[in-house]
Amino acid sequence: MSLCISSANFDQSSLVQKNIVDSDFRATLNQTLNEVIAQYGGETYRLERAEHIRYECLKKNVPGLLHRLWPNMIYASTTIGSTFSMYKEVIQYYCGERLTLINLPVYGASESFFGCFASIHTDEYFLLPTSVFFEFIKEEDIQQTQPKTILLSELEPGHRYEVVCTTDGGLVRYRMGDVINCTRFFSRANDLVPLPEEPVDIPRIPLISLAYRVGNVLGIFGEKITEQHIMDALQQTIRQWKEQGIPVDLHEFTSCPKLDVFPAKFVIFVELIEDQGYKIDAQQLRILQNTASAEVDQQLRKMNQGYTNGRSATRLDSLDCIFVRTGTFSTFVAKFLMTDRTSPVQIKPHRILKNEDYIRFFYDNQIDISSS
Repeated sequence: MSLCISSANFDQSSLVQKNIVDSDFRATLNQTLNEVIAQYGGETYRLERAEHIRYECLKKNVPGLLHRLWPNMIYASTTIGSTFSMYKEVIQYYCGERLTLINLPVYGASESFFGCFASIHTDEYFLLPTSVFFEFIKEEDIQQTQPKTILLSELEPGHRYEVVCTTDGGLVRYRMGDVINCTRFFSRANDLVPLPEEPVDIPRIPLISLAYRVGNVLGIFGEKITEQHIMDALQQTIRQWKEQGIPVDLHEFTSCPKLDVFPAKFVIFVELIEDQGYKIDAQQLRILQNTASAEVDQQLRKMNQGYTNGRSATRLDSLDCIFVRTGTFSTFVAKFLMTDRTSPVQIKPHRILKNEDYIRFFYDNQIDISSS
């Protein structure tokens, strides 16, 4: 960023080089950058701003980089619900204490806008029945071809539903594939939005949060293991490692069923990241790799009763937890998911792998501890 501003040229950015192939668009970026530089003081501003960015970015172990670079920024917003919550701590580090981090204000997709956020303190949304006619399928009925649907007024807190929508754009009873949690009903006590002072009857307004995508469920004998179950099991295991003096964090994960063995099992590929200023040595890595499978297996049993039943009945073998090299997931995205026809904002983590080429890629990038 510092080099782009000092040279007034976004072509110096590797991010731009990799993701923006349209030369006209690059030229527009450069023109706009030069206009902003001229507006704020010309060459003097350009050099001082570049040096300031460089100075702040070189500070190690100092949170709040976003606020220091843009002190007038009011808040930062990104998806922090569901399994995206695993990134929240890292993003909050860059925000620091003075910059509020909130969930995306709008629950939307290419089909329509479905909801707006209910609070800056949670990942909950109000649904918008004026823009879409909603129906919902109970979680236990999702696998049916023609499941029964219920209406917005019939949602109950503590339950999950797949969203079905009818829009004025021509979609009729379209199954979105999003599974939501009904978290609670809105009430005067919630104090989420201003309400009239005079007594009024407030209808039962359900608040929802995103749970998972329908396709992102892992199962061999009907276990229904969601990406949330896997993430929770991994994070609990990592908390135990930290208590043992090994400060690592979960960077990314994905999973797949392994059906060519008996009993069948699940495989979880994990990329770890060390805490600032810490480096895992070969012996610690070997210890983690040798114990990870059993420890994550134990935690997943606590998270999912279906998995517990499968393990107890010996239908399932203990899962494999495989560590992959640093940078494996970013390479995976660049190699398999980034195309000229795909916007970067539409690329979502692949938590459950079904493509054989994808699975082979992660096996090829596993860390070989035998030579460590």
